[in-house]
Formats: sequence, C-alpha cells, structure tokens
Amino acid sequence: MKDPGKIEYAGKRYEATVPDTLDLAERAELALNGIGGTIDPDLHHQMFFFVHYAWKTPYMAHFGADATCDPKYAESFPLMRIMCGSGCHAEIEAAQRAEFMSRIEDGLYWNRMDDAQPWRAVYKPGFDGTPREVDLCNLTGAGRMLRALVTWRELSGDPAWDRPIRELVVGLARIAIRHDEYSYYPDGAFGEPFNYPRSGWDGTDEAQSETEGGEGTVVAYHGHTIQGLSRWYALSGDPEALDLATRLTRYCMLPRFWGGLPDPAGKIEGRDRFGTPLPDPACVAGPEQGHWYTHFHARAIGLRGILEYGMAVNDLRTLEFVQRGYEYALTFGIPRLGWLSCWPVRNDKVEPIHASNLLCEGCALGDMVALGIRLSDAGVGDYWDNVDSLVRNQLVEGQLVRADLLQAISDISPERPPEKCSPYPNQETQENVIARSLGNFAGKSTPTSIPEPWVMQCCTGNGTQGLYYGWEGIVREDGDQAQVNLLLNRAARSLDIDSYLPHEGKVVIHNKSLRRVSVRIPAWVARGEIRADVSGAARPPAWVGNYLMFDDLKPGDKIGVHFPINETTASYTAASGTADQQVYKCTFRGSTLVDISPRDDSPSSYPLYVRDGMRREETPLKETTRYVADRTILHW
Repeated sequence: MKDPGKIEYAGKRYEATVPDTLDLAERAELALNGIGGTIDPDLHHQMFFFVHYAWKTPYMAHFGADATCDPKYAESFPLMRIMCGSGCHAEIEAAQRAEFMSRIEDGLYWNRMDDAQPWRAVYKPGFDGTPREVDLCNLTGAGRMLRALVTWRELSGDPAWDRPIRELVVGLARIAIRHDEYSYYPDGAFGEPFNYPRSGWDGTDEAQSETEGGEGTVVAYHGHTIQGLSRWYALSGDPEALDLATRLTRYCMLPRFWGGLPDPAGKIEGRDRFGTPLPDPACVAGPEQGHWYTHFHARAIGLRGILEYGMAVNDLRTLEFVQRGYEYALTFGIPRLGWLSCWPVRNDKVEPIHASNLLCEGCALGDMVALGIRLSDAGVGDYWDNVDSLVRNQLVEGQLVRADLLQAISDISPERPPEKCSPYPNQETQENVIARSLGNFAGKSTPTSIPEPWVMQCCTGNGTQGLYYGWEGIVREDGDQAQVNLLLNRAARSLDIDSYLPHEGKVVIHNKSLRRVSVRIPAWVARGEIRADVSGAARPPAWVGNYLMFDDLKPGDKIGVHFPINETTASYTAASGTADQQVYKCTFRGSTLVDISPRDDSPSSYPLYVRDGMRREETPLKETTRYVADRTILHW
C-alpha cells in the first residue's frame, strides 16, 4: 500500500527568557536525534534494535524484533515534533513512513521474507521453533502499526488514513480466533512469539496461563491491538473496531492470566486481639484486581489496552481492574523516583531474564507515565503526584544525554571478541554510534545507574512517548479555560508556564487568551504557605480539590504561585526481601531527587542523578525559542 496522505507539521515560534529548568520539549528534540540516527536507510529503514556502548568500539545491531518495534518509532516521530517543532531527520521519517505503508497487505502488517536479513525470524534461543522463510505478521507489530496509523490520522485530520486503518481492523479481526464470549490470538510456531505466518496459524490452541509464549506473556501480544482499536473507535465510532476490542479485552481479563506472585499465600500464625485466628492471606483475589507477576512491561501493555477500552466505553469494571493493577505495580518500586523492579519474580519457563531485581526496564517508564495520566483522566484516581515524580526523575534520567560519559565508558571497555560479532555483513554498524544514538533510552537502570549501558529500541519507543504523555498532561486547554496539572515548563496556545522548580517554589503562568486557569498544587506543598498573585495583585487562594483557581483573567495577565521549597530526606528499600535488597537514602527538593546514596561508582556504569546544580536556591535563566504546534495528539 502506498502512503495515502502526508503528515505536515505547523506551529509558531517566538523568543522568550525562561527558567533553565527541566523542559520536556528540549528532551524531545534530543530524542529525534536518537530515533532518526538509529534507523538504517540501507535496510528498509528498519531500526537498529540494539545499541551497545560498553565495548572499545560501540556498535548498533539489527535483531529479530526490528520490524515489530519499528512502528514505535513511527508513532514517536510526530509526538516529538509536536513538542519541539524540530525538523531533525524529517527525510528519514518520511521514507520510513512510506516503507511501513508498503508492509500493509491483506489487512495485516508484514515482516516479509528477505535474504538480506537472515536473523529476521530469530528471537531468543529456546523458543524460536524451526524458522521458515515465510512472511510473518507479529501481533505486537500489527497492534503498534494500528496505533501509529491512528496517531497520523488524528494529527493530519486527513480521512485518507481511514482506509489503511480499516484494513488493519478487518485483517486483525479475520485472524482472531473466536470463542463464545471472547476472541484471542494463539502463539505462533517459530521466531518471535505470536507470529502469524502468511499460510495461517499452525495451531489455534488457547493459552491456559500467562507464561505461555516465549516472552513469558500472553496479554502483551493482545494489548497494543486493543489500544489501537479503542483509540480508533473513540475517534471514529467504528463498530467493528469496538467489537474486536471488546472480545480481546474479555480474553485478556480472564483470571488465568493474572494474580500476583508474590500475592500473600499460606497461613500467618497467631490470633487477633479478639482471639480469632489470623486469616489466610491467600484470600487476596489478585486475578480480579489486576495483580501481576513476571514481566511488568508485558503486563503494562495489556493494562494500557484494557484501560483505553474502559475509557472508550465508560466501563467501570475495566477501569477498576487497571487502577488496582497500577497501584499494585507501585509496591514493587520507589514511587517517589518512578523506579520499578520490572521482573520481581522469575519464572522457570523464561529464565534467565534479568540478573538482578534492581533493574527497571526503560519501557516501563513510559508505561507508568501513561497509566498514571490516563487513570487520572478517567476520574478513577488522582495520580498526578506519581506522574510528576516519575517524569522529573527516572524517566528523564533514563534518557542517554551525556556523550562524554558514554565515551568514557567505551574507552575503558574491552575489545569485543570475534564470537560476539555478527557473521552477517549488514547486521551491525560501528559508524559514529554515540552521536547518532544520543537521546535514546537505556534498556535497564537501577535507582542510581545504568550498568554497562546499552539500548533496546522498544525502550526508546516507550520512553520517548512517555516524554510526550508527560508534556501533553502538563496543561489541558478547553476554550477559555485551562487546567495545569504539572508544574513544568510548557508553551501552549493559550498560556505559557515558567517553572522555577526545584530551585525555587515559584511558577509563573503567562495568560494569552484565558478567562479561567486552575493550577494543581502538589501534595508536598503546604497549602497555608502558598501566596498567589495576578499581575502583581495578591489573590486569596480559592480551591477546588487540589486545584488553585484563578478567575476573571485577561489576556496578558501573569499568574504567580509562590511557596517554600526545602530539601527533605527519606530512605526507601528496593528489591525488598531478595538477595538484591538495597536501602537508598534519597534527598529531594519538592518531588525532584537531587541526591541518592549509596551510589554505583563502577567506571563502566552511567551514573544517574548527578544533580548538584539543582540544589542552588537561585534559578538560572536562559534565552530560548519556544514552539507551539497547531495540532496536538489527545487520543494517545
């Protein structure tokens, strides 16, 4: 299929003096460098899935999941451009988009046979099966492609995109296996899990547990499709998309796929103060509450799909399920950092996955930002403080932004032995790797470092989109009103936000066209110590829930919100109860982590939270060009 429509970017730029504090638009511009720089124009514009820095000569390599994860880049490109307006790698984006459209045929997104890619049907030893040279449609790749198409449709407003979207909807419905009450996709026979060969499913057996399938997950290979279908239904009202989303959601919520390990199990000895024996903790109904085990990112894909479906049809049960799963996930990490142990319990079928319970997968960072914001949007909770902590801390720290640190690690690393090099001439490149990949997201991180840094681009796709989710959630505009949810820098059509955090407890909002602005105040701010003014005139605080309200505004007004900000210290335990358990002493200014100990001092580790400059009490200023896009993506 040829490209049915073009994607055009338009917006306004203007000069401004702003606080030199965290600006997610700047991170988006760097992300465009990393996304475009790790695409191979000589091999179907596929990504180099892996980037490895901890060798004397860093290198990038293709992998069997390239085609599956390529659509993540297709979705990230427009989101990053909306944020910053940069044209970096625009020609690469356009060529890649045309390539992806050519992969859509017979209603599916194909990874085609190609003698130049002998690794294309090789994923992980032990569950590759017997590879065959046939065209493959991976269900995650197809779901991701649907998401990218819906993003392009919303951005462009061009109905020409409806045709390929509808083709995927029909194709994905055609290959789903229908049960009385639900539909599902079976695992394929070879290569990446849940590959569909052009000849049809080798078998249609229904999974009986979550850990069937080589990746140790079943729901992950349904979640992106559910999300794409639900987003498309919300935009178009397509009844076939809704029907398939409904049936796949019912399947993914079956109790056999859920239940925490460790959910409490076994008897607790003793009695309560009334003499009654203590209850059996196994009464926790984890499968009904979205509790999970094994791979968090795999579960988050399912949860995000279920959440989008629940929001599209306003189904309280599905929203509750995701809310409980999200809250359960927080217990495996340090929420004030946004750090999460992503494989807290290992499973015999998929060992070894991680060497440590102290590793957070980059994909999880984008997932948790998305879940926190969308659950808040759905009205089932207020998770903006969690989002704020994650965005300011582990999300942005997971983005590789220091070329000097990566080069220093490479300089002290060994030469790569021949047995670790690809035998295929077009699978790897060593050309200018650090500069080309700067802005990518690390594959794994501890609370203090990225050990022997490397990238898997599924994490770059999720991490960059996490930047967009956080950026879009900063402010929501609606006619002559706006709601500010996060006290971060942001330029928007109706207002600009200058954030002096974490140096000073000060936020200035430049009103362009609004009558009313509501500003969410973080939980760590004492309400009685807040001062507010409009164009220098004091305003008595007026509250609605956690929001400070400003009415009767005029264009040109400047809203000032001021409050004390102090350093506080707290200790948190990561990987509790495991051999990797570690207690960290954390120092915060507001929700921003400015110091942590103990640190990882290994010269082969990329250090995180090198933030002494954030402890200054005077905010540095800078001259910058702000950008406001004409269109944004709201159905993400």
